[in-house]
Amino acid sequence: MALISPTEVISLAYITELDPSMVKPKVIHTCELKYIKPILSPPLFEDVKTNIHNYSFLISEYIQPCLAFYVKYSIMNQQLLETSQYTPGIDPNVSPVLVEVSTVVQLPGQHRRDAIREVLVMAKYWEALLYEYVITQNYSLYEKPPSRIIAGFRIRKN
Repeated sequence: MALISPTEVISLAYITELDPSMVKPKVIHTCELKYIKPILSPPLFEDVKTNIHNYSFLISEYIQPCLAFYVKYSIMNQQLLETSQYTPGIDPNVSPVLVEVSTVVQLPGQHRRDAIREVLVMAKYWEALLYEYVITQNYSLYEKPPSRIIAGFRIRKN
């Protein structure tokens, strides 16, 4: 079971309406493994996934915002490039309120890079909050990483 749904990703990380079918479950799963699992450590991550009800505050207040912005970051370039071929999803109630996405494709490259960079900054902000929260909670299943990369330097814990 995913820690966040496509609808929750849109609600947390997007300003405009977006068809939830554009947020693929495999992208969410990949972002969970790539970004959330290393922060939580494998044992805590597996326990969170198995016992979601025991971690509702952690999930809703820290994991989901972090994950939402990483999912957006992961798919944003594709969204901007693929929307020229966009067809509305299966829900006719959502489709009429969607932003006219074909105009987004015409953004200059620098504007697109700036927008994507801004989403990454938000994801990193939520990652730092999640990491800090996990450390302060002293979860018994949390394993401190043997090292961490900070500003391109590997910092080892002694």
